[in-house]
Amino acid sequence: MTRAVAKRVSGRLLWENEAKRNGRTALLLTNPKPDRDAANLLYLRFAFVLMGTEAPLFPSFLIDDWGGEVRGTAVYQWIKENGNQFPRAEIFGFDQQGTEAQYFVRELELYAKLPCLAYPNRQMPLAEGTPIHAILLPDGSVAEPVKIKRPSELKRPLSAARVPWWQVPPTMSQFDFGLLEEIATY
Repeated sequence: MTRAVAKRVSGRLLWENEAKRNGRTALLLTNPKPDRDAANLLYLRFAFVLMGTEAPLFPSFLIDDWGGEVRGTAVYQWIKENGNQFPRAEIFGFDQQGTEAQYFVRELELYAKLPCLAYPNRQMPLAEGTPIHAILLPDGSVAEPVKIKRPSELKRPLSAARVPWWQVPPTMSQFDFGLLEEIATY
């Protein structure tokens, strides 16, 4: 079992090819801060990107220049606020296959958006995560999907995910993944 940081959310996955559950995947996010016993729980893991290789690093914890530890989702905020000032801080985590890894913060692409993968439980191996290609927010005021900017009220790491954001009707059960081709950047 890896100890990579995970963010608990409520929602469900929509696949481009629902019958085979493959292709691109969208997360219909119903609650970014659910209780432990909420319905439709998913665990999101966000990877830092290693400079030059684009390889993912799923963090576990960070040790700052004074030996202090930063754990949980606070790692993402610490990197945003302190990454440039403390490049010798060490970050510990895992590669995509779950192999332990250790890097200096200076080896991370500090301004890269974070690849996001979804897991039905915390114990699932990192390699078995489902990559998320879009996040959908149910909104009763829209009749069809509408691309939006990242919601400002969401915190890191969710707000730093490498995905486009959409408002969608609450009753939507399928997403038109062709809409993703119409946009160039997230």
